[in-house]
Amino acid sequence: MMTGSRQPKVLIIGAGPTGLVLGINLLRSGVSCRLIEQRAEPQPWSRGLSLHARSLEILDAMNLLEPVRRESIAYHAIDIHGDGVRGDKPPLLSLDLSELNTPFPELLCCPQNRLEAVLEERFRLLGGDIWRGAELLDFEQDGAGVRARVRREDGEVTVSALLMVGADGAHSRVRELLGLPFTGHGDDARERFVLADLDWQTDLPRDRFHGFLLAGGTLMALPLPQGWRLIATLDDLTEDEDEDEDAAAAGGETGGADVPDMTLLHERLNEAFGEPQTLSEPHWISHFAIQRRLVSHYRRNRILLAGDACHVQSPIGAQGMNTGIADAFNLAWKLVLFCRGRGGGALLDSYHQERRPVAEEMLRGVDALSRASLVRARVLRGARDSLLRFAGNRPQLGRRILRRASQLDVDYRQSPLVDAGPDAALGWRRQGPLPGDRMPDATLLSQRDGGERRVHALLKQPVHHLLVQLGEETDHRSRVILHALLSRLPDEYLDELRITVIGRQAFETDAVDRIGARVHLWYDENDQFEQTYGDGGRLWLMRPDGYLGYRAPLTDADYLLTYLERLFRSDAPGR
Repeated sequence: MMTGSRQPKVLIIGAGPTGLVLGINLLRSGVSCRLIEQRAEPQPWSRGLSLHARSLEILDAMNLLEPVRRESIAYHAIDIHGDGVRGDKPPLLSLDLSELNTPFPELLCCPQNRLEAVLEERFRLLGGDIWRGAELLDFEQDGAGVRARVRREDGEVTVSALLMVGADGAHSRVRELLGLPFTGHGDDARERFVLADLDWQTDLPRDRFHGFLLAGGTLMALPLPQGWRLIATLDDLTEDEDEDEDAAAAGGETGGADVPDMTLLHERLNEAFGEPQTLSEPHWISHFAIQRRLVSHYRRNRILLAGDACHVQSPIGAQGMNTGIADAFNLAWKLVLFCRGRGGGALLDSYHQERRPVAEEMLRGVDALSRASLVRARVLRGARDSLLRFAGNRPQLGRRILRRASQLDVDYRQSPLVDAGPDAALGWRRQGPLPGDRMPDATLLSQRDGGERRVHALLKQPVHHLLVQLGEETDHRSRVILHALLSRLPDEYLDELRITVIGRQAFETDAVDRIGARVHLWYDENDQFEQTYGDGGRLWLMRPDGYLGYRAPLTDADYLLTYLERLFRSDAPGR
């Protein structure tokens, strides 16, 4: 048996979007990793499509949004219809994505195979290593690391790493070997779908998602960069189809002789439009079955799970791939710190503590949405449609629905990793984000060159960012406090931390001389930051994933230093 050369710090099983996003973010921070992928070639089909606003923010932080956008088509609205689109009948519910409070108020339709191609190209440019056609056989772990036995074409190899992550999908081998329960709805609650990618001449706008809640069943029509994807619910599968579990929960193709025909899609389109529709022969057609399941634990010592290995759900709502990308973005910076000997097991534990509740809430929401979309009884359909019309006539409610679907309102307020310090006793709920919230974006001006700067753009540097808000006036007292804070930051923290000083106007200070290369000087000329975060002098610590880890008044820097000591404390890996 061979032993793998150039042993990585982190071994990632699975080279889908979750594994690739995780690998890229590790490499951005200088942590070596290797991806193991059982498929010999990238998958040719596109299971996932939709990238919500939060995923776009993550891709922007990775400097990948524009390459992904070139492979995508943008949706600016979501239209949900009742019994069709005959005449001038308006949708039951129309949600305008431009109302989202994010730098990227849209939904990108990017076929998963194209997204994976963009991610893989960046991963390899960063020096990433992918073993394709390689199968994880088993592994063992101890206080020193993980040793995985992998079968390749040239024989078996043992790969050693500090940590291993299973991002290997709904049928995760890593989860199976760990023996973790993957509980949820059984066969009686499964949803069955047929999908086809094809060409279709229609008057439906191509800048929006179209859903149809018909008496005969649900139909979704999604514009692709080329052509359309149609998805319809199936009433029943044959016994042969029922035995095909390769697609359970993840939308995989079934293949084989039991590929469905186009009859059902024609029937649904005819019901929606009241007249026959002309469709091309499909470029790809498949059926799949969905189960809703959630793993019991995201971590077992040095082995962690992410993406579909943790949670599977209905495609209605398009949450699965986006949740996996967010899993990876949350996990990456914690693995980086752990590999550098910081944080210890408590830091890794916070991944499960933060992300599993998000998956639980997501599954509940998708389950409710899915069940509502599939009701057949006339009375229940009428009640559902009335609720949708009500939501459509309440802009505030519509925005809440959009924020939840776009994953912008995900928070970690209950995480043991976030803290408000003494600020909690001073009414911090009244102004700005709470500890554990996603940090809102704001545009400011650089004092050095006068150019515009965005808070979210700081995430392109994958470290913690301390935003020092000086308040209404950069008076002598504020400068003294700033100087004292910067002078007390230990040198060892400066590799993990960048500081941005924000004033109401341009200001001069010599407080940044010691660590000037790591300090940005910005001013809030148009009060954007103050309107979003509140007034007064405050300290805001933004984590590498864009969430608020800590906040306190500017005068309480001692508490910040205590928090940083807990976060960045030296702790040899494995303790």
